[in-house]
Amino acid sequence: MANLLLEVDKLSRFFPKEGKGRGFWRKTESVAVVKQVSFSMHEGEILALLGESGCGKSTIAKMLLGLLKPTEGSIFYQGKEVSGLSDAAYRPYRREIQMIFQNPFSGLDARKNIRSQLLEPLRVWKIGANHAERMERIEEICQDCGLPKSCLEKMPAEFSGGQLQRIAIARALLLSPKFLVADEIVSALDVPIQNQILDLLQKMQQKYGLTVLFITHDIAVAKHISDRMMLMRSGEVLGIGKYEDLLQRSEESGNYLRELQKASFVFGKAVL
Repeated sequence: MANLLLEVDKLSRFFPKEGKGRGFWRKTESVAVVKQVSFSMHEGEILALLGESGCGKSTIAKMLLGLLKPTEGSIFYQGKEVSGLSDAAYRPYRREIQMIFQNPFSGLDARKNIRSQLLEPLRVWKIGANHAERMERIEEICQDCGLPKSCLEKMPAEFSGGQLQRIAIARALLLSPKFLVADEIVSALDVPIQNQILDLLQKMQQKYGLTVLFITHDIAVAKHISDRMMLMRSGEVLGIGKYEDLLQRSEESGNYLRELQKASFVFGKAVL
């Protein structure tokens, strides 16, 4: 079995919420968005984090990326606890842990061409001895992601949604990450383009040995891409395993999966 890369132990995150009363008498309450979540991932695995919108999926992602501190619980990466680290102490992990967002356009500067935006992270992390080496790496990764050299001189607004996601995947791969979080990266795409992006992600995962946490609310996408699924509802984990195992594990998890299955058919995303 592959080495354990990530271990999450009883992770919880509370957010403040204004309670009843006025002025001095107003009480501040806490709302648990993530509740006692525990799971682990081995190197080279794709785990689908599956659940309806608002169930806490993106909050877990932000905690894994060090963008949010857990209220309770621990995160271990390669055996080292990283959940309590300061921003400075966490910085070395930011190169190894990358994220691809749902809206790739929002993560790009509309005023700069793709070449300059792909060069920037290589300069920041001092990857490549010179400009020529950095460009060679960029062109190699772009070719892997199905992007021609001509795309490097174009602006973000000149690309379709599917092409922008290819660029987002390429940018994440430039830093040679070990762990990749993909947050709803195909939810805004048409089904044929979804298939292309999912196939590309699987190809890159195999070529570069990536471990991927794939966040989605679409059960058809989760079944297509993942080795295992982690089923979440209202901040809690209902079960972890293969689709068939989760369907039979309990009445609660089985019924919830059927609800998600119906939603997939309603939005026309079940045929992959």
